[in-house]
Amino acid sequence: MLLKGDSMATINSTQPDNNNFLSPIGFQFAIQKIPNVNYFVTAANIPDISLGQIDTVDNTFIKLPVPGDKLSFGLLNIRFNVDEDLRNYREIYDWLIGLGFPDNFQQRGTLSTGTGIQQDGVYSDATLIATTAAYKPNIRVNFVDVYPVNLSTLEFDVQGTDVEYLTATVSFAYRKFELDTIV
Repeated sequence: MLLKGDSMATINSTQPDNNNFLSPIGFQFAIQKIPNVNYFVTAANIPDISLGQIDTVDNTFIKLPVPGDKLSFGLLNIRFNVDEDLRNYREIYDWLIGLGFPDNFQQRGTLSTGTGIQQDGVYSDATLIATTAAYKPNIRVNFVDVYPVNLSTLEFDVQGTDVEYLTATVSFAYRKFELDTIV
């Protein structure tokens, strides 16, 4: 129980400048290397980020945790509607084939060239823009050196009563992501 005049810290009662919530439908997404996918994106995520810890400092009773020095970034996942010519699906498929070259080394040469660290065609950059409640661009998430690591299956099924168009999910690894305020 606190009595008047106690020297315990008080709770700061300031109000936030913006009390609108972030909408899950207010976003735009683009990856430079796969323009046919960008138009059809229906879902994207801002991945998790974690910092490990080191249990190196011992005292008599417990190990004291110390912050680690390596960040781990979760996978960037996007879902997109597949066009009937599979152009957007093929963009990612071809990128994966070029990275993995399952048949011969020449398949690696099919990766288009870029600039800087992207010069060998392995990487691309991606951007997720989150919008305000009024659908105006607000926050830009820049993903650096993105490359695909998984492309989901496409499942055809004649037993459905309604036409549900095919969607695919692709997972990307990347070097890092950065958050920027737009304005």
